[in-house]
Amino acid sequence: MDPKRILEVQERNARRGNAPVQLGINRTVTAPLPALQWMPVGRGFVARLQVTSPDALGMRVGLDLSMLPGAAELRFAGDLAPGRITRVPVAKARTLLAEGLYWSPPTDGATQVIEVFVPAGTEIAGLALAAPEISHLLTNAQERFSLAKAIGMSAPCNVDTRCREEALGQDFINAKNAVTLLVFTERGSFGCAGTLLNDTDPDTQIPYVWTTHYCPRFQAAANTLVSYWGFEATACGSGVAAEHVVLGGGAEIVFVDEYRQPGPFSTESAILRLNEHPPAGAYYAGWNTASLARGDSVVSIQHPFADLKKSSLGQMRFPGDHHYMVGWASGTAVWEDRGAGLFTLGEEGYQLRGGLVDSFASCANSGDLSHNENLSHFSRFDAAWPYVKAFLDPELLGPRPTRNYTGAWYSPEEPGWGLTLHQYPQPQHNLFAMFFIYDQAGQAQWLELEGSWTATDVRSGNLLQSTAGPWGPAYNPANRQFTVAGNATLAFTSNTTANVTFTVNGATRSISLQKL
Repeated sequence: MDPKRILEVQERNARRGNAPVQLGINRTVTAPLPALQWMPVGRGFVARLQVTSPDALGMRVGLDLSMLPGAAELRFAGDLAPGRITRVPVAKARTLLAEGLYWSPPTDGATQVIEVFVPAGTEIAGLALAAPEISHLLTNAQERFSLAKAIGMSAPCNVDTRCREEALGQDFINAKNAVTLLVFTERGSFGCAGTLLNDTDPDTQIPYVWTTHYCPRFQAAANTLVSYWGFEATACGSGVAAEHVVLGGGAEIVFVDEYRQPGPFSTESAILRLNEHPPAGAYYAGWNTASLARGDSVVSIQHPFADLKKSSLGQMRFPGDHHYMVGWASGTAVWEDRGAGLFTLGEEGYQLRGGLVDSFASCANSGDLSHNENLSHFSRFDAAWPYVKAFLDPELLGPRPTRNYTGAWYSPEEPGWGLTLHQYPQPQHNLFAMFFIYDQAGQAQWLELEGSWTATDVRSGNLLQSTAGPWGPAYNPANRQFTVAGNATLAFTSNTTANVTFTVNGATRSISLQKL
């Protein structure tokens, strides 16, 4: 790696601005991967290859999966932790593409080992894997994602969350278990923090994560997102990472509050919906829609510079229309702690009040609440509440979907018919659904679902058949008429699977569907 590029990362991370901490540098791969060499194993065949970026502490590989079947499985490990293996079905990986590439999970070491498994009966001739791009990570989990080894950066006064457990008790432990490290790749690899939030629907537990509006900013980057749970010290001051869980699967950006009219400012907050559920031990934090008052005690829980989980204690000093300015009595929150959660203690434990978006604070001024350079800016949860309540308090709006199901849906066992769906944004989440099937004479038939959300992720209603005058220059949309041809219920079981039950043309059917 050219030292100039590492210096550029150092300079970038030293500048305050609307960006998370950069952890890695993307590189174009000029040499193609070798041809897959298949070996028979139980129930199929496996091929192994390695991708190396000299001097990297970790790796992500951007893979072109176009020459692999959906039934294949990818397996990833790093040369520094060969026993930590991540398995990803190719069919799932294809739902997480970013500019045509699937980004492998981060692995420790300069070499990433990739295995491709295909089940018995697969035609292996012609199968191939390409890696047009890699992300050369300047740190890894074994280095606690500290950039000190690579580019000499650290935050010395933040306190390990382990150090505060005894004094602050179980409520604090719950809050810290809600905070996660987010890592994503978009022309480089980046890290910031997020907080897992609870909602008011007792029948669901949707993994919503509160963070800043550039962590990540675009959906393609959200497809590459992985989250680290329990990434903290083994003990107070140990400097050793405890056992933790790395969760892949990407995320969906469901809310972004950047710059609303008529003013130039916003809360700069965002909500992600993880595609996979967090591991056991993760905590869904509560939240509070009331405004903070000057002098209110606060706690911030952070992953500074994507390091092990830390915490700081302070007070809300000055309220703005969209942000709180917080001063620190113990520890700090520098701008590189982007996404760090801000909490206050209530009757039901610690509750989220915002997330870090900028800071003028430093360890040099920690403890001096009157110092102007001991202030950090946090988004105001209460200011964003009118825009996020549809997600976190769904009972206000009645049943609704938990994901966006826009796309083409079909039954793999019965190709030739299916559904086209388009889901409109919150708060209503209206769904346009068009069935393309065949009538009793075998002629193509289009039916529109006139329905509503009757339960969480369940859409039900009548199927309408339309007639109109001939299409052409004299076409008059006023002549279009609808008749009820049947009814249907769509029950979504994941972002790519659903069950449909419908009655039409005198037949009732229940069929499993997949999203293309």
